[in-house]
Amino acid sequence: MAIQEVIKYEGENSVLIYKHPAEDFNTMSQLIVHESQEAVFFSDGQALDSFRAGRYTLETKNIPLISKLRNLVSGGVSPFHTEVYFINLATMMDIPWGTPSQVTVRDPNYGYSYSAGASGSFGLKITDGRRLLINLVGTEKKMETSDVQKYFKDLIVTRVKNCIAVELGRYSYNEFNQHLSDISESVASQIEKDISDYGIQILNFFLSSVNIKPDDLEALKNLDNSMAQKRFEAMGNRDANVIEAQGMAKAREIQGYTWQQEQQFDVSKTFAQNEGFAGNPANMMAQIPLAFAMGDMIKSNVDSAVASTAETKNNTDVSVIKCAKCGTELPSNSKFCFNCGEKVEIPKTVFCSECGQPISPEAKFCMHCGARRDV
Repeated sequence: MAIQEVIKYEGENSVLIYKHPAEDFNTMSQLIVHESQEAVFFSDGQALDSFRAGRYTLETKNIPLISKLRNLVSGGVSPFHTEVYFINLATMMDIPWGTPSQVTVRDPNYGYSYSAGASGSFGLKITDGRRLLINLVGTEKKMETSDVQKYFKDLIVTRVKNCIAVELGRYSYNEFNQHLSDISESVASQIEKDISDYGIQILNFFLSSVNIKPDDLEALKNLDNSMAQKRFEAMGNRDANVIEAQGMAKAREIQGYTWQQEQQFDVSKTFAQNEGFAGNPANMMAQIPLAFAMGDMIKSNVDSAVASTAETKNNTDVSVIKCAKCGTELPSNSKFCFNCGEKVEIPKTVFCSECGQPISPEAKFCMHCGARRDV
């Protein structure tokens, strides 16, 4: 076979990998590699010397791997037999992908499992032509962009299906459209290593849409509406309880009794209704003091709790205030009296004119320096 004097490829950009038809060269052959190309010599299943853009005269010094394999004579014209592949390093963009079947996703808010499909696009760029030749090309004479899509699309989709189920499960069905960018980055990082083993880099991986099975979407919307209704009812009940408590406090104020007195009355009433009392007036009369004693005990416990709270507040340097209406001691951050429901007026802080320390509004002398207060 004739010795090839010039080795180059000037074909279409859609061709990703091209095997030069000639296989016999010598150390005086000219190699021309265009921009966005890489030339790799390949022999007996091994990727040998490689060249980036430029014009080269093949010599033993710039083809050391071929020289070592073929025992070429240094300084002379030495023929050798090998294969040359031209690799297109240009970036391939907007390669579409989609899950051929739906994946099962569990919604974190509702615990409902639904079926969804995903689709998007990605780009590819060859970063290591030698690795690609070894792992993928084999004896292929030419590989076009469509062939790369065929090779890698199935690989990517397989990885994506596993990742999508996990990533979508981090968000509720009506939220993940706001996080498509984060999901895309996470999926891309998980499949990047698999692709890099072939000497290819994933670029601009996008998850652009997620389609939920119509029946599942309807079920999720119903769950969403049901939960919203429950939240609304809970808020209404809470507001109603507050309004009811305020109304009861106002009613006690109008009728002239306190919450503690109401508890005494309830305990007394319970004792009076105890089985055997109604049929035995003497026994009932004997138990009345006990009923009032129980009521007094409840009141005493409440008062003790209030006093204990006030003491704790004092011990931790947190002041207490008194209700202007009933005199009950309250925490300093109270807005209403828990005894009579009266709105609490926060007393104005008064400071000593001599030492500047805060003092009680009704104090005549400063407890810190003894100075008389100017009223």
